Amino acid sequence: MPGGISSFSGEVVHTDRLAEVSGLAVSGTGSTWTDVHREIWVRPWRGVERKFTFTNANVPVRKGHRVTLLVGGGRPLALINFSTEQYVNLVTPRQFELFGATEAFTFAALLVAAGLTAPSGLAGLAIGAGVYGLIKWLARQDRYRKVSTSVDAEIRRTIERPPVAKVSEQSQQTAP
Repeated sequence: MPGGISSFSGEVVHTDRLAEVSGLAVSGTGSTWTDVHREIWVRPWRGVERKFTFTNANVPVRKGHRVTLLVGGGRPLALINFSTEQYVNLVTPRQFELFGATEAFTFAALLVAAGLTAPSGLAGLAIGAGVYGLIKWLARQDRYRKVSTSVDAEIRRTIERPPVAKVSEQSQQTAP
């Protein structure tokens, strides 16, 4: 994971949920979809509270819960809720780009060139594009698997060694 994984621990001080309905209409046909945005504010045991936003993710938190968020690349990768003893790995395959803009423009240029040659050029492009797409898809799946496994390992480490404030809170609850 570029930049590594950091953690942010504290108490949830506010949660908010917003459903955003979007749609697309083309020639009289259309579709709609709903994106659910979840916002949580976490106040660390020492320091300034911070907002985290999640889209279309089930985040098991309520106000007052003690949580740790694993963050990478400026966005949440996982949430560990010590109050409910639940966690969620937020890494999904959709977060990994399959084709970039450069590849799209290159394909368009090859398509024009193949169209100018002959049907054999188009057939060669179709076969080559299919093979290239499969290789890119497999590489994306491999990147996803590696990052997801890394986040799972960090979740286990965090659960095994909870934040200092969480450890002291547990010892106060068990003390006579």
